[in-house]
This record gives sequence, structure tokens and C-alpha cells, in this order.
Amino acid sequence: IPEFSWVNPALKPDRIVYIGLRDVDQGEKRILKETGIKAFSMHEVDKYGIGKVVEMALDHVNPKRDRPIHLSFDVDALDPSVAPSTGTPVRGGLTFREGHYICEAIWETGCLVALDLMEVNPSLEDADSVQQTVAVGCSLVRSALGETLL
Repeated sequence: IPEFSWVNPALKPDRIVYIGLRDVDQGEKRILKETGIKAFSMHEVDKYGIGKVVEMALDHVNPKRDRPIHLSFDVDALDPSVAPSTGTPVRGGLTFREGHYICEAIWETGCLVALDLMEVNPSLEDADSVQQTVAVGCSLVRSALGETLL
């Protein structure tokens, strides 16, 4: 990106994977293509299932399961019926369960070293929607940190 040519990359593009894309503009498509960043749209999630998509994502960035993983989870990857209080609510996103599966699978690798939860925006919705989004976000973080049903 010419405007940011002064910034030195901190991550190698082959160490980045996006899961659940569904609203990608032309500039974003160009960046993904030019950098070779691996991305799985909701089409792939629907086609292969979240388990296979997560497996393919991990195989791409961490084939031996020996590299540290930083999980950055944007709640706008979830369907707005699950997490409505976000800046980019686009229908057709990940389900509550698919979001949890991603977090659980990352935890199971034993490689998680950092986690952030992004795109929660309490100023955009009513109190109930904010509460719902925050609760979902907290639940995802707990799953990524090893909380299980049993």
C-alpha cells in the first residue's frame, strides 16, 4: 500500500489467516491477493464446515503446531444476530458455535500466546444488544483460554 510504504511489516503474510470473510471491498481483495494472505470466506465455511476450515488454517500458518499463535477475533466475523453491537454488522456471519469452535481449536493446539477481541462497539446499539455482544465476547475469550463444557 503506497501510503504506508514507510511501515515495516511485523508479520509475514504467510503467517496470517482470515476466517469468515463476507464483505470484502476491492482494495481489501487486492491486498489479500498481492500479499498472499490466506483467507476463508463464509462460502468455504459453508462448503467444508468450520472444523475443516480451522484445520486448513492451522496447517497453513502452523503446520507442525509448534509456532506461537496470536488469535485476533473480530466480533464482526459473527453474524449480527449473535453480536449486534459492532461497527461492521454484515448478515451471514459465523454462528455462535462456529466462533467458539475456532477459539476451542486454537486452545487445543497448546500454542496460544496472545489473544485480542476486537470490534465491540457499545456506542452503536441499545443496552440489550450491547450486553449480548459483550457476553458473547467474554464467552469466546473464555473458550480461547481453555474453558470447556466438561
